Amino acid sequence: MPSDNLPGPAHNLVGVTSEEVAGIVRRAKDEFIIMATAGYPLWISLSSDINSIYPETLNYIEYLRMSQRGGVAQYFQSEASRHSSIIRLSPITIIQILMDVEQWSPVFCSMVTNAQTLEVLSPGEEESYKEQKQIMSAEFVLSTPKVPAREVQFVRYSHQQLDGSWIVVDVSVDEWRKFQRRQTRSICRKRPSGCLIRDMQNGSSMVTWVENVDIQEKEKELHAKLKPFVESGFAFGARRWISTLQQEAERFIYSTGINTSPTDSSISPEGRRCLAMKAKQMVISFCSDTCNSTYHHWTSSNKSRQKTIEVKTNKRRGDPGKPPGLHRTAACTVELISSQNRVFDYLSDIQNRPQWERMSSNSLVQELARFSTGPDPRNCISVLAFSRHNDLFILQECCTDATGSYVIFAPIEKAVFQSMLCGVNQEIQLMPFGFFILPNVSGSILDGTLLTMVFQLTVKNVSSKQAVEVVTQIVKEALQKIMEAVN
Repeated sequence: MPSDNLPGPAHNLVGVTSEEVAGIVRRAKDEFIIMATAGYPLWISLSSDINSIYPETLNYIEYLRMSQRGGVAQYFQSEASRHSSIIRLSPITIIQILMDVEQWSPVFCSMVTNAQTLEVLSPGEEESYKEQKQIMSAEFVLSTPKVPAREVQFVRYSHQQLDGSWIVVDVSVDEWRKFQRRQTRSICRKRPSGCLIRDMQNGSSMVTWVENVDIQEKEKELHAKLKPFVESGFAFGARRWISTLQQEAERFIYSTGINTSPTDSSISPEGRRCLAMKAKQMVISFCSDTCNSTYHHWTSSNKSRQKTIEVKTNKRRGDPGKPPGLHRTAACTVELISSQNRVFDYLSDIQNRPQWERMSSNSLVQELARFSTGPDPRNCISVLAFSRHNDLFILQECCTDATGSYVIFAPIEKAVFQSMLCGVNQEIQLMPFGFFILPNVSGSILDGTLLTMVFQLTVKNVSSKQAVEVVTQIVKEALQKIMEAVN
């Protein structure tokens, strides 16, 4: 590992020496502590309810006075928010998740893709993370092909303070932009951001999350339908980051059987863990397939003039964990006037499934197994059976909170399900489908729902063109039926 005084290979990438990076980190830490602890007038709260969908927003004039930094560069705009919540994880567990990219990426799979640690500048005390600096890169994404990924490189720094609390600070090093290796579709610069973590002495932590970025979206990349939602700062704001961490903590506690729900089926702890692992694999794959990362090439597959349902498709080959061959993915995002809860409850209710899904059409749907993944019983992992398909089941995970919901599912064979109930963790290939549901937030106004549907097909015995037509038609038909039902 290079020392703080010697340039390492990543320093040529960011264009600065380790000593300069250390100075930037020190200044970022001081600014972040103020951002995480100060109240009004630096931060303005739209609601006094701690469970409000709206995070605290930054008084930018006060921020510039406090930080003595320059304003937003031309063609950029600022997005800044803060939110606090109790997370049922210890501080060191949260630190490990944030500092280990192999944990950070799957925990935040709905928001992060293509993450990597480029270099550890100072390893800190062994296994303690008390003073660790590392250069990281990632793409911040939303589960829809209509919002471009935000590519960013930043220094992440972990530090334990004298009072025992922890901070993890992210900050971009401006000079790195001179050395970009490929064109960035959305330029994202992180001002001092991160989280302050206080030990609650009961296995839980009070976490205050701050997001403060300057963003330059390319106009042609950001769809007009999603523009108000993204520019409100809600799409990538502190509330969504902290809610995602909260969901993951609850999921671990319930899927391991530490907590249970009266609605749970009788499943062994080993069976719960095995089903939870496969469901997580399915969710990670779905989020990767749905987003508009730099490795996706979405094209519009609509030939009609209907703009209400505009389907986009892409093709992938050789994705790990999926059946071999060429895959065609179709995705579409629509605006609904119904609330997020109304849409989620409709899609997660198995009795409604035959109304919009071809596979369960004219079939009785039965829930074979189910267990909760959080205090809200609607958050659950389940296995479904259809009367018309004796040997094929559906593995499904449903999750919802104020910041968003999803209903994700994938076919599994009957024999695989039976072995998972016994705790046998075998390698299986999953082809996930499903829905991502977001509250349509525009500024301080909550106006309906943004619903994204994804369907995938392995191309066999048909041309690629025919496969595109099939997946496009399936998505359009399903969304039309869902819109008629919930609107």
